[in-house]
Amino acid sequence: MKYLTLFLLLLFSLSLRAQTEDEMRKAIDAYDYDKPILSITPASGDSLLTPLRAQALRAMNRHSEALQEWNSLLDADSMNVKVLIELAECYRQLSRSDQAAVCYAKSVVLQPENKFFRQQHIRTLLAMEDYEAARDASHEWLKKDTLSAIGYKYLGMAYEGMAPSNPDVLQNAFFAYNASYRRDSLDGQTVAHIAAIFNNNNQYKDAVEVTETYRLTDTLHVDVNRQNAKAYCMLAEYKTAVNRYEALKAMGDRSFTTLYYLGISHYGDNWVYGARDNLLEAHKKNPMDVNVLYYLAKASARSSWKQEGVDYMEEAMKLVVPTDSVLIRMYDGLAECYELNDDLDMQVKSLQQLYKLNLDYHLFFKIAQAYERHEDIANAIYFYEKFMSFVPADKQIALDEDGKPIKGAVTRYQHAKQQVEKMKEEDFFKNGRKRTD
Repeated sequence: MKYLTLFLLLLFSLSLRAQTEDEMRKAIDAYDYDKPILSITPASGDSLLTPLRAQALRAMNRHSEALQEWNSLLDADSMNVKVLIELAECYRQLSRSDQAAVCYAKSVVLQPENKFFRQQHIRTLLAMEDYEAARDASHEWLKKDTLSAIGYKYLGMAYEGMAPSNPDVLQNAFFAYNASYRRDSLDGQTVAHIAAIFNNNNQYKDAVEVTETYRLTDTLHVDVNRQNAKAYCMLAEYKTAVNRYEALKAMGDRSFTTLYYLGISHYGDNWVYGARDNLLEAHKKNPMDVNVLYYLAKASARSSWKQEGVDYMEEAMKLVVPTDSVLIRMYDGLAECYELNDDLDMQVKSLQQLYKLNLDYHLFFKIAQAYERHEDIANAIYFYEKFMSFVPADKQIALDEDGKPIKGAVTRYQHAKQQVEKMKEEDFFKNGRKRTD
């Protein structure tokens, strides 16, 4: 009888949990997320109810709390792939890509044949700009599946990401994209990457060929159309470029590059008003772009906004030619870098260029010190004396408010004078003659 009672209680408990689970699922289906969030015990580790609370929290963008729910389940079963993937998604939403990558990597180890897990792992690494890890993960995928177009595409993206610091690997990126293209020529992203490499390498006809082939089956892929339009623009086929870019704008593309190249294409096609309108929009997105200002100035000057054309061109000139204040800062920094690199000649040249800009005679004192440190006595004396020749009489000696010498105070002039006398005296005893230079 005792065992029967226990059995009935267990059966009742299971029935109650099943009823509760069903009730919570219905609430979620009805988008009533507050009900499971408030009704289910937080982070209880319940294999049936905890996932429902986590799902509701995630739907309400409460990802940090959802993480706690999934982690409570992971404590009981660290090999639960479902939990790992949910954790990864929460981490990704919180921009904690490093933790998301760890979860995806564990999932790949647990289920190495699962392409979705590998895909998410590599995409996360690419988003983190950890291109070497993305390259290695792509190679691991391709060891198991040499026919995967996506694997080769991600490999190409990894190599392309590495190219700024190592341009030689760009060729590897092209080969990887090519391998992906041979396996799936209808992947617009792959086609766009190949065309971008062609465009960046001035192979505009090749970019046109690969994009036009793709456009036979799909004329709406934004990235492919951008590369296609750019290639026509660079080939000076402006009418076609205008048609492509106007189609992109009609699709809602208001990106800087589309507006800029459409403006250039209109300008090349001798419609300066269309050029100006689009270049104005591009200028709003990037006011410091010199190329935009240049063509905006020319388009304005050739239309009804001639004074604005002058203003835009002058603005572009200011960006191209740095102001004296900027150059002063640069040469000052350059001189410091050469000094730290123990490059005396270039340090002195930088300080001399700096003097031409600011006419600060104190720089001669600094040059003299540099020569003295390198034991170039002749040049050290020359520049100390040159410095001294510029110092006004009232600045040669440190004076108090009453005009009396301050005891113990040494001005740069006095220090320079002492160093010159000292170096000349040392040279006399060393070489047996007084310096007159």
